[in-house]
Amino acid sequence: MDATQLYLRSAVRDPNLPYGIVFEFEEDRGWGKQESKKEDACGLNANRRIYWLMAKPHITRTFAPIHFEDLDPHRFEDLVRQLAYDFKQWQTIESIGRSGADGGFDVRAYEVQHSSNVPDEQDSEEDAPHPMEGNLWMIQCKREKELGPKRVEGIVNDAAIAESVPYGYILVAPAHFSKAAQDKFRDELRNRGVMEFYLWGAGELEDMLYQPKNDHILFAFFGISLASRRRSRTTEIRSAVSIKNKLRRALGDNPRNQSVLIRDLQDANYPYKNEYNDFDKRPRWKGYTVVEFHPLGMIVNVARYFAYFDKRKAEWDFTTSVNNVHPISGHRHIERDVKKEELRNAAKGFWEQIPRAKQVNFVCNGFVRFDQIAFIDDKGDTEYGIPHLFVEFRNERGPFSAFNQFIEINEHYHELLDELSRIRFFPSIFEKPAFGTVFTDKLVTLPDRIRSSLMRNGNGWVTLYDADKRHGFLKPTDVIAVDKTANQGEKNVLLKITNVYVTTGKELLDSYDYDPALKQNIEEQLERQVQTADIVRVIEAVVIYDWQVTQDRPVV
Repeated sequence: MDATQLYLRSAVRDPNLPYGIVFEFEEDRGWGKQESKKEDACGLNANRRIYWLMAKPHITRTFAPIHFEDLDPHRFEDLVRQLAYDFKQWQTIESIGRSGADGGFDVRAYEVQHSSNVPDEQDSEEDAPHPMEGNLWMIQCKREKELGPKRVEGIVNDAAIAESVPYGYILVAPAHFSKAAQDKFRDELRNRGVMEFYLWGAGELEDMLYQPKNDHILFAFFGISLASRRRSRTTEIRSAVSIKNKLRRALGDNPRNQSVLIRDLQDANYPYKNEYNDFDKRPRWKGYTVVEFHPLGMIVNVARYFAYFDKRKAEWDFTTSVNNVHPISGHRHIERDVKKEELRNAAKGFWEQIPRAKQVNFVCNGFVRFDQIAFIDDKGDTEYGIPHLFVEFRNERGPFSAFNQFIEINEHYHELLDELSRIRFFPSIFEKPAFGTVFTDKLVTLPDRIRSSLMRNGNGWVTLYDADKRHGFLKPTDVIAVDKTANQGEKNVLLKITNVYVTTGKELLDSYDYDPALKQNIEEQLERQVQTADIVRVIEAVVIYDWQVTQDRPVV
């Protein structure tokens, strides 16, 4: 692949599926020559232009056309005779096509002729109808897939109807008759004086076979039973409901933050990961944190990435360098991955320097259907003492039938990707985080209310507002202490500056409408009301500990 990069252009939800999202990628050659990087986020494959359906495709369950041509001619006649038994009230039905000398008949039938309920006294015994007499029907079977108007006319002529006109006539063939063929059939039979006539094509035959009363015929001739499939569907629903109820007993009605181990149904090497060379890329079992129940299944947290989001520009980006979902490990000793920790700290250090309003997380949740869980071990074992769910894995998708991806602004507010454009914001390589200037001779002064809250919480973040250039010396990654925050011999609270930007008083006044508490915070720090013409320096900072400075660990 050349230096062309591929990035997400759009993401559209599929309303037919739970958590269904269609991702569209496009090329962009405006970033210079860089090595193309393959990103893998919940199955997100960006190594070529592709429309990737993240959700399970919505498949309509149906049957292929019935292969009537697989029946030999005599068996086709048998099939038609079986279907004809229930068509009329017959006196007799005779299979004469097998003899060869059929006189134009494949099946001959006599319909019951109902006599009047009140006998006519003038009728003599000689004039009374014979009990076995009735309306004569001729049924012809042609196992041909195509019958045009001329062929239909020829079949009717060959039937010698003119010599002995039946009361009714049925022509049966596994074909799809055109309007012209049906019109020709109707005209020929009416001209010959036939009272009732029917043309049974492939569609009509399938309609009759799919009726519940003919299910035994469908099974006898083609090995298909809709009744057994209905029973199978009942079994599937019963199994899914049983799985759902067992999960609710094991995890409770509100399973949020509960843990489960999802295992591949085909795996036979648990718990020995070394049996697989590709276990890191394709784990056969993995622990997940549950998000919630869905009417059709269970949602678990698969990935959580550092992300950037500019609401005004409708732009976003994220980095797959590190997954921030807390891993669920077993009781075996896990060696510390120093390189992964360093990578995470570097990525977090970059993310912390984004303006706080644009710091978000890109979240990917996986959907496991109840009807795809084979069974549950609700007790677990000595390795993983949490419920084990056995599911048949699907290649790179693992146990998930769909994914739900969104931008998490905070715990209560999410942003969908439908109308957003992904840009390139995060670098491919993150620099090792470092401290800037650690001030030992200067302090930051905060209003009493903010300072007390900071001392009480002992962690978190703070935003400083400066309209008089008192803190103009502070830059991102600098460290400074907050005055009067020492408690019982401890040192003052330390702040690491994460971002500095300049805004206008007008923009701050406009923001009051959305955040009334912000007005009090800003005016307490400025010690006056904000003026429209003010130029305010906004300094965002995070609380750190003394040992971080001593050990040179800007990010933990």
